[in-house]
Amino acid sequence: MKKMGFQKAVAWLFACILLFGLAIPSYAADEDFVEGTPEVFVSGNNVYEVQNNMETRIDLQVKNKGSAIANNVVVRAKSDEAIPPFKISFYDGENVGSLGVNSSKTIKMYITMNETPEKSTYPVSITYTYQNASGSSFSGSETIHLKIKGFDKEPTYLFDNMKTVPESLTPGQGGTVSGIVKNSGSQDMLQAEVILDKLQTEGISLSGGFSSLQIGNLGVGKQASFSFPLAASADMAAGNYPITIKLKYQDEFGKEFEKTQDYYISVGGANGKATQLEIRNLKEPQGVYNVNQNFQVTFDLCNTGQTTAKDIVVKAEGLEATAVVPKSTSMKNIANLPAGKTVPLTFTFAGTNQASTQNYAVQFTITYKTGNTKEETFKQYAGVNIRNAEKDKKDKEANEADKDKDKPTSKPKIIISKYVCDPLIVMAGEEFDLKTTLMNTHPVKGVKNIKMFLTLAEETSSETEKSGNIFTPVNSSNTYYFDAIAPKSTVDKELRLYVVPNAQPKTYTLTVNFEYEDEQGKEYTATELLGINVKQTTELSMDEIVLPDSVEQYAPITVSFSYYNTGKVALNNVMFKIEGDVDSTTKSTYIGNMDPGASDYYETTFTPNALGEVPVSIIASYEDSSGEVIEDRRDFVLNVTEPIPMDENMDMEMEQPPSPVNFKLIGIIAGILIVVVVVVIIVLKKRKKKKEASLLADADLDDDKDDEEGISL
Repeated sequence: MKKMGFQKAVAWLFACILLFGLAIPSYAADEDFVEGTPEVFVSGNNVYEVQNNMETRIDLQVKNKGSAIANNVVVRAKSDEAIPPFKISFYDGENVGSLGVNSSKTIKMYITMNETPEKSTYPVSITYTYQNASGSSFSGSETIHLKIKGFDKEPTYLFDNMKTVPESLTPGQGGTVSGIVKNSGSQDMLQAEVILDKLQTEGISLSGGFSSLQIGNLGVGKQASFSFPLAASADMAAGNYPITIKLKYQDEFGKEFEKTQDYYISVGGANGKATQLEIRNLKEPQGVYNVNQNFQVTFDLCNTGQTTAKDIVVKAEGLEATAVVPKSTSMKNIANLPAGKTVPLTFTFAGTNQASTQNYAVQFTITYKTGNTKEETFKQYAGVNIRNAEKDKKDKEANEADKDKDKPTSKPKIIISKYVCDPLIVMAGEEFDLKTTLMNTHPVKGVKNIKMFLTLAEETSSETEKSGNIFTPVNSSNTYYFDAIAPKSTVDKELRLYVVPNAQPKTYTLTVNFEYEDEQGKEYTATELLGINVKQTTELSMDEIVLPDSVEQYAPITVSFSYYNTGKVALNNVMFKIEGDVDSTTKSTYIGNMDPGASDYYETTFTPNALGEVPVSIIASYEDSSGEVIEDRRDFVLNVTEPIPMDENMDMEMEQPPSPVNFKLIGIIAGILIVVVVVVIIVLKKRKKKKEASLLADADLDDDKDDEEGISL
């Protein structure tokens, strides 16, 4: 019995040691492990918006999702640009230190724009190195994008409160044109300059000073006033004359912009007397003239004013028409007489048989128009001595005066005083309405038999080819007819036009041609230029996105699909975003620009946080050629359920995952087992020897007893 008990005890001890030795490596405490593989990564947004001339602060998460401690973690930032327009620094330096299993640290990265950027987005590589407990080194990298705020947006402006003082300039006199330029956009305007352009010495010109005005920097919502002195040429006809106001400025990135806008100056003159006619060197007839004896009166008509006199009519007549009558034309017309010029005039008269012998007065009436179409009149007199003599009354008949008066010589003009596109930006391949207002700017002359037609031939890159018209009329010809437009009157015309589908996105110049006649049938031509902003179709197509009907809370969901630029122009700043109560390391992914016909593949993973119906949206956004941001949303509702329950042992395993095998401890336990086995073997051998010696002693004792019995017998 004792033998069997000892053997069982040894066997039981051996089994316990064996089981204990195998169990320890699998459930050793975390602090006992020195081996394993750490896995470090950096998480955050894919795109960060930074502002020029300002410091931007970015938070990045450095995480260890491996099975061992990560030591000596170092994070660095590097740009692919040779000379990047920004500087990057870390608030606490590049050394993160150590990261335990499933632990993370937030690092603050500061970006300062210190140069002039040349593009809207710059990639930055975030590299990191670390070591495990045994000193082995590891490395990795992530890429983020720095998007310059406002780089793709152009500062916008508005000319306001434009006025001319006086409202209508008098030929030969001056005035001022003034206004306000406003920064109506969301970007600062730098080094702004207002310039008067297309000035002509024979028309509207600058009256002293400079043709440009520096107004400096204009912040968002700010405004600055400007004023320029103008002068109207002395021989200008009444009407509306265009000047060009040019605005030059830069944005905060140094990009230069130049915009122009036409403004019309009215010339006519509301007050003042810039034109002045006088009669000089008047020579009256000397002596006495018989009835029907001709006599002459001569004088010089001088323009002593500053502007050209137009439509001059000189009328000569006797104050007593039955006594003295003109023998030559009693009315002379002069189209225009420039300032400082003189024209000699001669009139012939004769006395009639009804005249008495006496002195008679001859009257000269001069009527003319100044530059503002105002009619001026003055009179001059001469005397003549008449002596009555009989003559045939037929010789006394006066020549009939030319009744043609007021023959305007200035050219009537047709302009497009207003036009509106509906829509304001027209789409290629679609129709639009063009509402125009035609104006006859002449104050007294009407126009008739008006023909209007449109032309636009866009030049191509080839010298031997031209594209057809970009705009074509809908349900009508390219020619339009109007009967007449009265002086200072307007006519409205609405056109329905079609834009060819392959038109490139830009502002096209539509030429409007006019052919018309004045009241005397004289033919004229004119052209007007209209700016039409054309926009091309933009479209980003995506494959069908499929999400599961239900998913467990915190379970990862992977979404992938292909996307294509099926439009006709490039898409700028393409980006994908995920919105909803979910976690993801790539909630926003910046793609960049896509050429027409290009395609790519997108994949992301996220985990839902809440239970029940969780709305999730996948959003694709991009900018078209005009800078407008377009979004394509795909909305889903996830049915999120609770995780599947697990038993206590599984929970414990989930809470504390099996530790890595500790080979050093296994070696120690194995050595102990070997020692125990050796000891047991030695003990068993000793017991066996002792037993054999005991049996031998018993045998010898029995032999002695037998010998003694034999002897006694």
